[in-house]
Amino acid sequence: MLKAVIFDMDGVLVDSEPLHYEVNRITMQEELGKDLDYQYYKQYIGSTVMAMWNKIIKDFSMEGYTAKELFDLSEEVKERLVDEKGYPEVPGVVAFVKSISSKYKLAVASSSALVNIEKNVAKLGIAEDFDALVTGLSVKNPKPAPDIFLKAAEQLGVKPEECIVVEDSCNGTRAAKAAGMACIGFINQGSGEQDLSAADYLFEAFDNIDDGFMEMVYSHHFAEP
Repeated sequence: MLKAVIFDMDGVLVDSEPLHYEVNRITMQEELGKDLDYQYYKQYIGSTVMAMWNKIIKDFSMEGYTAKELFDLSEEVKERLVDEKGYPEVPGVVAFVKSISSKYKLAVASSSALVNIEKNVAKLGIAEDFDALVTGLSVKNPKPAPDIFLKAAEQLGVKPEECIVVEDSCNGTRAAKAAGMACIGFINQGSGEQDLSAADYLFEAFDNIDDGFMEMVYSHHFAEP
């Protein structure tokens, strides 16, 4: 029985991925004199920032820096850009969250820092609709490992097989599958060309789905009538 819906945040609740790429591109260019190509960068969508910077240090031979130092530099750039542009809501997601919040337990499971998750759900006016907020920085392994989704289920007090995940990234859909959960993949053009083949179903707009759709996907995944 479907009891909980777990949402990714970046690219699902807020259309933040284009801004995140710009933040990291500017950080690399202005602070380090390095070019960050989008085709290289997109492999990190859905993963944690610290995992990304640790890999970049190796790939770009930047052993003079720590991941924490690069993270701090990027946070300064992000603060500047967010003040200028802000994070736009993914169209239709607020109405969708509110339409299902009385029927299911809801969680956000995002690779972003907890303070950013809290700020975004508050700004969207849906903080009270969520029963748990989980950051990937609080688990050992980032997506595509299942850790964050398993922790979200634990905090919600449900079993993994009682959950469905809403994701927009390859790493996220793979993590949901590894957690033993049903998953729907949101095709967000701002998230780039993502391989969402691990998801059970794909959709392009929150206006086109409802609780009946969620029940259908869940039943299909677990071969229930």
